[in-house]
Amino acid sequence: MKMRYLRSTHSRQRGVALLLALLVVALAATIAVRLFSVTGTSLARSGSQARLSDAQLLGQGIEDWALVMLARDQDMGDGIDTRNDAWAGALPPLPVTGGMVTGSLIDLDGRFNLNTLVRNGARDPVAQARFSRLLLALELETGLADAVTDWIDVDSQSLAQGAEDLDYLRFDPPYRAANRPMVHVSELRKVKGVDEKIFEKLKLEVTTLPADTGFNINTASLAGFMSLADGISRELAKRLWQEGHASFRSMTDLVDQLAQAGVALDPAAMSDLKVSSRYFLARADVELDGKPFRFYSQLQRAPGGGRVVQRIQGLYD
Repeated sequence: MKMRYLRSTHSRQRGVALLLALLVVALAATIAVRLFSVTGTSLARSGSQARLSDAQLLGQGIEDWALVMLARDQDMGDGIDTRNDAWAGALPPLPVTGGMVTGSLIDLDGRFNLNTLVRNGARDPVAQARFSRLLLALELETGLADAVTDWIDVDSQSLAQGAEDLDYLRFDPPYRAANRPMVHVSELRKVKGVDEKIFEKLKLEVTTLPADTGFNINTASLAGFMSLADGISRELAKRLWQEGHASFRSMTDLVDQLAQAGVALDPAAMSDLKVSSRYFLARADVELDGKPFRFYSQLQRAPGGGRVVQRIQGLYD
């Protein structure tokens, strides 16, 4: 009986994988036809501004593809989000008049949310500890946590290794601390102590979402796993991370694996951790007449559909 059950389960898994693969192919064909029909005439125009306008249209086509993929995953999926899901696969390059377009989706909930450092006007101890561990995992100074916190909190009192208006007004040119939640990770460049080298290390590990957004352990990075609790070594994090293909069904699975390794997860941190996601970043790479363009759209998935939260051109890698 057990063997028949395993074979049945394996067959169902292969059936779902095949269905998702066919869905990706169908969507790729659909978007290719749609983009060709929408932009076929305009791409014939000349001039850099015309190319930019055409590229923006193509980028918005990738948005459509991404929203459909996320909606389908929500309707057909198993309730968890991992890098094994169909949405995590890049859209193959699609030829359009004058060039090529491709797209991909990134799970933002799998990154540390800087805006959780301050919640309800006060420093959040769980987020502060996690960010400090993340900085250590990236071989960065933990004092940066104070500087980022000061940038976000509403007061003008500097933390031990932080900075407020009096510090930033001495810069050339002078400016003030934002004293509000971050809107984009590029704000880190303004934070005292964050140079370009540090920013390059941090930008793909952090995000700036609403403070109530949880952290998806299935799409976390290796450093992200190391940040979850004291005592998680790089070797243990690698076992949990599974080469970027973690697929925990629930937080209980993670707690059990950590307990077997002698690591206790702070109960206060549990409410922030999850195995599914709400926020994603759609990336569109467009090439027209040999000129490259890159667009990003922050998307929020919700029951019954999704929406575009933010559009950005070329600020991420």
